[in-house]
Amino acid sequence: MQSTTMLFVEDVEIASKWFQDFLGVTSGHGGPEFEMLLWDDNLFLQLHLIEEGHHDHEVSTEAPLGHGVILVVYVDDAERLYQRAQSLQLNLVSQLHYNEIAHMHEFVVKEPNGYALMICQAQWQQD
Repeated sequence: MQSTTMLFVEDVEIASKWFQDFLGVTSGHGGPEFEMLLWDDNLFLQLHLIEEGHHDHEVSTEAPLGHGVILVVYVDDAERLYQRAQSLQLNLVSQLHYNEIAHMHEFVVKEPNGYALMICQAQWQQD
């Protein structure tokens, strides 16, 4: 079984560039209406234009976008991505910290449409 996330966004190309610049993912489709972002040739995330009547998905796409959703991304080096987020002047919601309950180094950043990404480096990933 496999799962991926699709985010409805106001501008697919801007959102795609944001994810590519920050996370280093690559475009697997590209275009103004739909994008498939890849990590090591694996589907990581899909982006879809949030235009009335354009999509046939039975989900609400009313504002505010991102409300109640957090995309959790596990990485090998949270410190490196935290520094990258700072250098790109991204919207950091929380500072890099160690979550003792979850045993993870983590921080949260918001992308241009308001979706939150929790970047995590689990302690058990290092053992």
